[in-house]
Order: sequence, then C-alpha cells, then structure tokens
Amino acid sequence: MRGGLVGVYRPRPSPLHAARAGAAAGLCASLALVCALYEHPLALAAVLAAVVGAGLAAGVGREIARAAWLAVPLALLVTAVNPLVYAEGETLLVRGATVLGHRFDITLEALAAGALAGLRVGAFTMVFGLASACVDPDELLRLFRRVSYRSALTASLATRLVPVLARDAMRMGDAARCRAEPPGRLAVTRAAVSGALDRAVDVAAALEVRGYSAGGRPERIRRPWSRHDLRVGAGAVLVLAAAVAGRIAGAGAVTEYPALDIPLAPAELALAACVLIGAALPFTGRSARLGVSRA
Repeated sequence: MRGGLVGVYRPRPSPLHAARAGAAAGLCASLALVCALYEHPLALAAVLAAVVGAGLAAGVGREIARAAWLAVPLALLVTAVNPLVYAEGETLLVRGATVLGHRFDITLEALAAGALAGLRVGAFTMVFGLASACVDPDELLRLFRRVSYRSALTASLATRLVPVLARDAMRMGDAARCRAEPPGRLAVTRAAVSGALDRAVDVAAALEVRGYSAGGRPERIRRPWSRHDLRVGAGAVLVLAAAVAGRIAGAGAVTEYPALDIPLAPAELALAACVLIGAALPFTGRSARLGVSRA
C-alpha cells in the first residue's frame, strides 16, 4: 500500500512521531476544526501551509504529496460544479445556454464560493493525510480500549485486514485474466467476497481461542508526558483556542451572495498566525532537536 494516495504511518525520528498518539491526533483535529469553522481563504491557506510545513519537518513529504494528488482534483471538482448548479450573484461572467429548463449562467460570486468550498475540501484532505502519516493508528485505538473494548478491537482488525483483502482481490483479478476464458467481474467479485468471509471466520475463531471473547476493560497504564507530548499538545491547544475564540469574535466571516465580501482584518491575521505557530511549535526550539525519545 505504499504507492496509494493515502499515506501509511511509519515510525520516523521526528517530534510529531515521538509524541503520543493522543497529542498528535489532537493537533491534526484542531487543524481540521479550523477548516470546519472557517471558509476564509487566509485561514484555509494557513492550514495548508501548516500541514505542508509540519509534514516536511516530520519527514513525511512524500505522504503529503500523495495527499495533495487526492486533494487537488477534489478541490477543482467542487470549484467547477458550484457555479454550474448555483447561479446566484450580482456579477455575471458567462451567460450560458438553457438545458432542460435550467439556465447555466456563471457568476463571480458562485465561482468564488465554489473556490472557497474547494479550498476547504482540499485543506480537510491534507489534514487527514498528515494524520494518517504521523499518528500511530494502533496507539490511537488503544486509547479507546477502556471506553469500548470490542469496538477498538474491531477497528484495529479492520485497519489491518482492509489492505490484506484488497491484495487478495487484486490477486484474484490477476489470476482470472491469466485464464484462457477469463470469468466475468461478477464471478471475481463473488470469489473475493467469499474469501473475505472465510478469512473473517478464521480470524474470529483465532480470537476466541485466545480469549478475546471474554475480554473486559483493561487496566489504565499511566505514562508520564514527555517534552514532545507537551509541545505537540500545546500546539493543539493554541490552534483550538484561536479557532474557537476567533469564531466567537466573528473573525473570518465571508459573504458570497449577493455580493462577494472577504474581510481582511487583524483578527484574520491573528488566527492565521496562531495556526502557523501551533503547527510549528513541536519542531522549534532546542528541545525539539535533542532526540525524539519518549522519556
């Protein structure tokens, strides 16, 4: 799965990888919250810059580039679709033809709204790409063991088995094409589903033999916070506080219709600065360069 569009977590010598999964996931979640609360281009651009900078500093530049290959087409698709289906706005750019009773007029406001929505989708995708490459999924799922043991176990198995089942389906497809008379897609799909069910039964039997069916809430393991945990957590808190405070203060409010209005005030600049500082905080300073041990 190394060549996929979604980056796969691998341990690396960086502060973001050395921090506990909860802190790293919190930083990514705070960046995603900025995308959810704001559509101001400055805030979204700050999130993109924060993701790219954190990814390069953490040594996952290739994973971030693969996430960009997924984010850019999605952003362009949203940008192109919105002005075609929603023609509100005062500034007419293109007067289109009428098809099935709908007149395809393109306005500046609809095009700008589509571009902002596409930028938001792209920023979301990039944030999740950073989380996929820098947050240990096994450690993250272990955080939910005491809340729901079986759900955490199911999620752990799913993250491990999905790539295996995908490889099984690809091998069955390759084997089918090697035959003199290749079977149809329905037959290959039926064989892949049957193999997945058989593998699921085998995994369930193995887990039951090992006593997982009687598993209860595990004991809580306390681990002291390292300097990397504190720095990543502080960056997450900074971005979260800036996002919530800016939203309460009314920063980043964009008006697309009927006239486009994108304000640029000190509040928006402060929000973008907090996002960038929060993402850079784990990688700056002397303590960030002195190894990546958890102690």
